[in-house]
Amino acid sequence: ASSPRASAMGAARSPLAPLALLGALALWLGLRAGFAGGRAPPRLRGERLAARVSASYLERQGPKDSDVPFAGTAATGPETAVDFKKRPFGILRYQPGQGGKGAMAMEIIPTSRYPGDPQGQAFLAGVTGGSVVKSIAGVNVLNEDFGKIMDMLDDEVADPRFSKSTALAMEQQGGRLAEPAGTPIPVVFATIPGYVYKGAELKQDGQDGFAR
Repeated sequence: ASSPRASAMGAARSPLAPLALLGALALWLGLRAGFAGGRAPPRLRGERLAARVSASYLERQGPKDSDVPFAGTAATGPETAVDFKKRPFGILRYQPGQGGKGAMAMEIIPTSRYPGDPQGQAFLAGVTGGSVVKSIAGVNVLNEDFGKIMDMLDDEVADPRFSKSTALAMEQQGGRLAEPAGTPIPVVFATIPGYVYKGAELKQDGQDGFAR
């Protein structure tokens, strides 16, 4: 039989056990929340779905300090014709021309990672940063509204971070400005004589993506 002293000590220690258990549980929950909250959102790569929207494009793919103003109608230089078989084309951003007319291809992914890589199409065809979209499926768009060109090309990759704001912008815009051209899409790019591209040169990162 245990002595009265041992029983008293056991009774004094007994409340510590549930407290220690609660402390361990709180620590485990805190660590789990930290890992969950600190995880970066996955980067979208490969053959991704197009955003299918021109609304608020410039808020997601805004102009850069290095962008040089241009007029689409000035694109009278050498041309490059491409038949894009699938989306996306490998052009990460387009710049609107003066007055919101015309579109210039910016930030071309500088490689084709594997045969049939959709994001290597522009590079393999010889499209370079600073090339102006001259025609889409035979329709001249040099002086067309930038938003309409974006809808026709439908080349922006959907980013879930902007899904709600994009849906709201689309509603406020009143829907698409044009229907996307069906694939394969014949697109002609033209250069502006004397224009010097000053945009970012993309570099491949360790996860097979591209950063400015």
